[in-house]
Amino acid sequence: MHDERIIPDKTPLGIYSIHLKRYEFAKTYMKGKLILDVACGVGYGSRYLSDAGNRVIGVDIDSESIKYAQKRYSSSGQPLFVQSDATILGINSDTFDVICSFETIEHMRDVDGFLKEIKRVLKPSGLFIVSTPMVSESNINPENPFHNQEWNPTDFQHLITQYFGDVKVFSQSRRQTKVSKWVKRVDLLDLRRRFIPKVIVRKIAQVTGVRSMDRLELDDVIISRGIIKEASEIVIVATDENNK
Repeated sequence: MHDERIIPDKTPLGIYSIHLKRYEFAKTYMKGKLILDVACGVGYGSRYLSDAGNRVIGVDIDSESIKYAQKRYSSSGQPLFVQSDATILGINSDTFDVICSFETIEHMRDVDGFLKEIKRVLKPSGLFIVSTPMVSESNINPENPFHNQEWNPTDFQHLITQYFGDVKVFSQSRRQTKVSKWVKRVDLLDLRRRFIPKVIVRKIAQVTGVRSMDRLELDDVIISRGIIKEASEIVIVATDENNK
């Protein structure tokens, strides 16, 4: 199952928390800023950043998602939601203080065009906060049919470094205990997820001191500096501000 379009009202809490965590992380880098949320989907993340005191424009190529965002998450013009292609934004250069783009770049056919467009509309001192799924080996034929390519942390860092001088790498992972780590190690075939009823999976998680995937809350998801082996996503904060 590939959850490519998150609608909070129709999505399990755990999946929603995993995605919203990146916006919570990004929020720590901004206050009173002009933000562009690229591939905003139905707009819940743009709303989160707007509620934190920022002016936000959310863009997405999917017209139905933008219509949903405008109806569900926009109030008095904030956030502003616009249908747009991420490689041809139609926005003036040097406009935004921060650009966020979460779980987007792996979908791009023209990664170079996407990153050049990000650089064009971002202020010279601005921040680019980007995430992508973490894999052990970079590849151009991912298992996920919606992805055009995936990167390991080293290759993804190298990619972003080609466009930004200051690149900081973070890892997103689930909170674990020693017991939950042990259970995961012994369950090499992932039998819990594939064959065991959810009610029992939830009970196993509770016994090991964690929550099951579908019941994760924001505090159960961690974004920490550096590369962590158990991480599910890579998050990068990039800027040229310290490299003038």
